[in-house]
Amino acid sequence: MDTKKIQLPDFVIANLYTDQLVLGADVQKKPLNSEPNTDKELKTVAPIENSSKEKTLVKPTPVVKPTITEPIVADTEKQWYLGNNGKQITIIIKESGVAYINDKHLQFLSSILNACKLNLGDIALVNYSNYPFNYTEFKQKLQSKFFLVFDLEPKELRLPFTIPNYQVQSHDNCKFLFASSLTKMDSDTQDAKLEKSKLWMSLKNMFQL
Repeated sequence: MDTKKIQLPDFVIANLYTDQLVLGADVQKKPLNSEPNTDKELKTVAPIENSSKEKTLVKPTPVVKPTITEPIVADTEKQWYLGNNGKQITIIIKESGVAYINDKHLQFLSSILNACKLNLGDIALVNYSNYPFNYTEFKQKLQSKFFLVFDLEPKELRLPFTIPNYQVQSHDNCKFLFASSLTKMDSDTQDAKLEKSKLWMSLKNMFQL
């Protein structure tokens, strides 16, 4: 195929964006109170001789167990992925220090989705650094049909195969595509442009564009 005639989408030659952080809000659960130890042994007081030399036992005071109030726990789990998962497309990245994704990479990823005629409503974006599930868990939780994975290897998701980056692989009624990290694509260097071109060609194959 003559690659000189391939029309690349905007994201392949996109400029740099300001690097910021997208931080997610966590819903914190209140810690459970430890149950107080109420199984105290009853103390027996030694008998006391009265004036008539009769032995009288002082009855021990019974221990009253305190009423335990159950702590209030938030029943709403935080949103652990970004997007609405409308088309069961699971995108997995690995970035430390952020809840979902670096803002600069989010804009680049949005341009990729736009080129594929998709948007955030169609996908579920998960940060593997925060949620290191295997592919089976991702599939069960998100009903995934497509996996687009950045900066990970198949073995990290416990997949039973190994494939090079940018090769589309079918497995367990899903399609898998592994790619380099978004960091390697967010510049205007020749290497970054090459990574973007490879990604675009693979996405066309994966989504039949």
